[in-house]
Amino acid sequence: KRFGQDILKKPWGIAVTADNVFVTDCDLHALLQFRKNDCKLVKRTGTEGAGEGQLDVPRGLCSDYNGDVYVADCRNHRVSVFSKQLQFKKCLASQQLNSPVDVKVTPDSVVILDRSPNCIHFFSRSGDLLNSCVAQGEEGMVYDPRFFCLDTTGNILIADNMRHDMKVLSPSGHLIHKIGKEGHGRGEFKRPSGICVSE
Repeated sequence: KRFGQDILKKPWGIAVTADNVFVTDCDLHALLQFRKNDCKLVKRTGTEGAGEGQLDVPRGLCSDYNGDVYVADCRNHRVSVFSKQLQFKKCLASQQLNSPVDVKVTPDSVVILDRSPNCIHFFSRSGDLLNSCVAQGEEGMVYDPRFFCLDTTGNILIADNMRHDMKVLSPSGHLIHKIGKEGHGRGEFKRPSGICVSE
């Protein structure tokens, strides 16, 4: 299936639920909801700006167990939260973030990848900062993160666009191992962006 080709300009993040596909678009400064079964546009929200419900270069996104949608609102230095009907609910972490590019939600926390200074922040669901970690050591440094995911043990997996590899970090930011290197062969990457893991 294809969808959004006459609507989207620069799609960036995507999140899939049982019934819907949610997409952020950097050029439209918008969050869009499509029906999963027929790919029809259900609703669009967001205009360029810094007000409640507005977005400025939205990047990664995810949905939680209640269906709420969390959007890394990059140039507004925050994460914006919308209901599954795309009604604005709240903003998180507007004072602690510089350039958030991706976000994940666990039962206990909201985890945010901040591109500057390449840091992972852990917030409570109510928005209190719990912990932050930066990839440590020369080999573990991340230079252009785009997306990340968490495995079942809490380790952080980051796609490093400029170093052409995937890094697996402990929850405290220590490098566990790297996956891949620059190239076009098997197990090699050229500017990787997205990443996910299965259970």
